[in-house]
Formats: sequence, structure tokens, C-alpha cells
Amino acid sequence: MRVIVTGAAQGIGECVARTLAKDGHALVLADIQEQKVTAVAAELGAQAVRVDISDPDSCLAMVAVAQQQLGGLDAAVQVAGLDAPPGNFDSTDDDLWRKVIDVDLSGPWWVAKAAVPAFDASGGGRLVIISSVAAMMPDTETTPAYNAAKAGLHGLVTALASELEGRGILVNAIAPGSTGTTGTPMSEDEIRVHNASFPLGVGGPEPIAQMVSHLLGPGGEWISGSILNVSGGEWKGR
Repeated sequence: MRVIVTGAAQGIGECVARTLAKDGHALVLADIQEQKVTAVAAELGAQAVRVDISDPDSCLAMVAVAQQQLGGLDAAVQVAGLDAPPGNFDSTDDDLWRKVIDVDLSGPWWVAKAAVPAFDASGGGRLVIISSVAAMMPDTETTPAYNAAKAGLHGLVTALASELEGRGILVNAIAPGSTGTTGTPMSEDEIRVHNASFPLGVGGPEPIAQMVSHLLGPGGEWISGSILNVSGGEWKGR
């Protein structure tokens, strides 16, 4: 497949890029951190492009690069976003609210708006959006804007899937738990407390990348409109 991965400069996005490269997909790697994503792309033999997912024109330019460099587009993996900013109701001012919603909710919308016409031109496609268990499990140390944005993604995914399945476009989300790749690394004490509650432990980004690989492979041909729980037991149930 010909695939865009956003947020590919580090963390989950970089791990997804490396996994998909091993799978043999042709990749365009995108990130707002242009130098870092260029270095990752060079290592993987991929094309790099700078993108600001909160800017619709930047998303359109990213897709245009993919179509030009890859000859079309079959899938997009939307990883880019703000890492769970700290805060609570009283400390979340208007600027923080707007920034988190613009990047973590509106950003995936702009990526979808840019990618879907390219999928149509290719006869179908697959869109995978990385969400978070924060959509179901509020954290009093994380700004409510982040929880709201991630919950909003689940509504976006189900709505897009319902509208686009008839055009051969499958849309799904993955909800990770703790991966240890974002913000300040977890301390040994924090990891011990986490593992006491969740025996599967901190899984790193690899399980997320493996699920992306599954969704883009033959196993993903009959999966649409799903919020896939890849949280190591942090979130249980639907």
C-alpha cells in the first residue's frame, strides 16, 4: 500500500512507520518536526514532508506530496497530536482549550478531508486514527480538553465509517493505554504502581504499530467503524 503516517518523527508514529516499512508499504512520513521526520524517512527509504495537522492547507499539501511521490494514496495513519497536556477545569484557559481541540480533534478531521479524495481516486482506502483510553477514562491531572478531543474522535470515526464504507474506505481508531513514549518518561515507582493495577504492563508503542499493520493488511478488510482497545487492560469493555 501507499501510506501516509503523521506524527512519524518519534514515539508511536515512528514505531508505526518502522513497522509498515518492514511490511513493505511505500511511505510518506509527515510531522511538524521537519528535521526529525526527515532523518527517520531517510533511514527507511521513505519520503518526508512537514505537516501541521491543525492547518487544512498543510494537510492538503501533504496529501499532494504523497500522490506525486507514490503515484496515489491507499491509506493514512493519523498519529500526530498533542500529548495529554496537564491541567484541570480551573487551569484550562481558553487558549489551551482551543489549541488542544484544534490539534487533537480538528487535526484528524483535516487529515481525513485531505485524504478521502485521494482514496476515491485510488478506488478505496483505509484511515486509521490514534485515539486514547483518555476518551473513556478521565484523568484529573490531564486537561479536560484532551479527554473531550479523544472522545470526539470516536464519534468522528463512527460517522466517517458509516458514510464512506460504500466508497470502499474503511475508518477505524486505536485507543492505546500507557506506552511510555509521551511526555516525561515514567519513573520506576510509577511503572511499579501501574503494573500492580495492570499486569500486562507498559507495552510501549509496538502493540499499537502491530494493530495498524493488521488494519492495513488482509485482516483489516472487514473492520470498519471500530474503536480498537489496545491498552494492556487499562480500559476494559466497550
